[in-house]
This record gives sequence, C-alpha cells and structure tokens, in this order.
Amino acid sequence: MPKPSRLSAALAIYAAIILVGLAVALRGVPGVLASDVRDRVPPRSAVPANGTTTIELPQGSNAEQIVEQLEKAGVVRDGKALRALLDFAGLSSKLQAGRYRFTADLPPAEIARLLAGGPNRPQVITLREGLRNEEIGDALQKEGVVSPADWDAALTTPRQAVFLESRPTGMSLLGYLLPATYAFDEKTTGNSMVQSMLDAFGKQVTPEMIAAGKNRGMTLHQVITLASIVEREAANAGERPLIAAVFINRLTQNVPLQADPTVQFAVSRVPGNVEKFGYWKKNLQDADLALNSPYNTYLNRGLPPGPIANPGIDSIKAVVNPAPVNYLYFVASPACDGTHQFAATLAQHNANVAQFNASQCAKGN
Repeated sequence: MPKPSRLSAALAIYAAIILVGLAVALRGVPGVLASDVRDRVPPRSAVPANGTTTIELPQGSNAEQIVEQLEKAGVVRDGKALRALLDFAGLSSKLQAGRYRFTADLPPAEIARLLAGGPNRPQVITLREGLRNEEIGDALQKEGVVSPADWDAALTTPRQAVFLESRPTGMSLLGYLLPATYAFDEKTTGNSMVQSMLDAFGKQVTPEMIAAGKNRGMTLHQVITLASIVEREAANAGERPLIAAVFINRLTQNVPLQADPTVQFAVSRVPGNVEKFGYWKKNLQDADLALNSPYNTYLNRGLPPGPIANPGIDSIKAVVNPAPVNYLYFVASPACDGTHQFAATLAQHNANVAQFNASQCAKGN
C-alpha cells in the first residue's frame, strides 16, 4: 500500500485537532448557549457565496505573504491554521505563483490542497454571438480573466491586420472579436484575449467570403456591420440567411432597414442609458425610434457607420450568401418560438403583424 503524502497526513491531523479541540471546549460546560458558540465562530468568507474569486499570487511570494493576501481577500478564515498546515506539509517554500480560483467559505485544509496543486489549469469561456465589446469585458471580468482597466487598454491598443483595413477612421474593434470558446489561464491578459479573438476572425473569415462580399458591392466592414444586425435579429439560427436577404433587398431598393437592434444600440450610446436600460433596451418607445443618431436605421437609409455587436461566423456567411428570396419584411411569429413570418409585400406584412398582435405571444409581452 502506498504511503500517504505529507499533505494528506497534515490534513488528517488538522481535522483531528479541530474535532478534539471542539470536544474539549464544550466538555463540562453546562448550559452553553447557541449564541455563545456562534460568537466564537470565525467570520464568514468575503468571497461571494454564489461564485468564485480569483487570486493572483505574485512571483517570489513566500508563504507568509500568500496567507496575508488570502486573508485580505476574504478567502481564508483561519490564517494561523493555514500557516501551520503549509509548514507541516513542507509547502511553505514550494508554493507556485500564478492564478488560483477559490469558492466561498473554504476551510484551511481545502485551501492548502488547492495551493499544493499549483495554479489552475487552463479553463475555457464561451463568448456567445451578438455581444458588444463591453459585454465581453463584463464576462471576462466575472471569470477573473481581466480587470476593467486591462480590457479597456486592450481594446484601444493599435492592431495590424489586413481585414481591419476597410474600417473607416476612428472605428473600434466592435464586430471583429469573433465569438467562440476560448481558453484562458493565469497568463491570459486583455491584450492576449483580444488578439486571440482577432486571430480567430482572420482564420474563419476567409478570402473567399471577403470576395463574395465584394461581388455584392460591400466592403468587409459593411459585411460585418450588416452581419451584426442579422445576429441581433435572428433568434432562430436557421433564419439568418432569410433575415440577411430582407436587409440586402432593402438596401438594394433604398428602403430604410428599420432594424430595432440599431435603435437599441443608438439608445445605449446616450450617457446614462446603459445604467437605466442595460446595453439593449427591451421595449422601445416612439421617442427611441425618433432618436437622432447615425445608428438609427428608422431615420437613416443604408447601413449604420459600423457594427452594433460582434457577429458569429454564420451571420457573416448569411450576409455574403443570403437566401434567394424577394422578402422585404419580417415580424415575430405568433407561435412565440423565436421564428419570424416573412413577406414580400406591405399588405402581406400587415396581415402578419395583425396575426401576431392577436396572438397570445403579443399579449404576453
């Protein structure tokens, strides 16, 4: 039988000491009140109970400094016990720098085990289609990958890529951070994450796709701009080519796109509105549709100045290869399943709208 590790022995001894200490403390003490015991319990961890916290242990940190950092972060409740465990297990001089993730209210024994295992292995995060750069930053910050300042700096760092050359002067990277599942570890920074997303874009948006857009008279920036609108409109993945066709037909006939997501984007650019309504205001009002903004496609014909979100590869493909239909309109289906009803004429569209308004789906909103 293999011998137990020094850490395992330390954890076992620690558990025994805790149990014996508790028994001795309560033995022969009549009438111990629940409030007396509660007052002696160490304070709960400051780590959110419904999540995790990420701690970056700097290079060269010794055990004392690491325990202090964990105490300040609210990860460890009993620093003395943790120090004793690390010393007994011979880990005090062997702890590795890097990024560690801890959940709430971990006992010293579990923290020692996690520290002994070294920095967390690479993890993954899935960034879904249709997010703005700020929303991506929020997701990365929640996972402890980047700080707000790190992400903001990464977004404004100059980038060199052929596919970025069709952007008008002053345009951000919005639209070019390809949604996908990405790995991250303790070495990941905002800069490396942005570069990974741009690299993925460069690999998946092929020269053939760019050429197909040019054949339709569209620069890559225009393709990505329209794809971002398609992404926000298409709740059903199979409808992307149909929705793309509607907007392309409207552009061809010089009909305003009248896409609600562009108005939502315009509304969010007004100072204070993100705090009030979030990044995508749900119930648009007449005043919103009349908002004076180059992104308001109810007031302005053609495409807005740039993307409103980061589209997935399928929405980009839908724009360069739309469905061969003559539809000019679509409205949510009365089935309330995320699909739409499409129409080539205004009369047919009005009938579809009336059908939707009479449905339980509309009444539920």
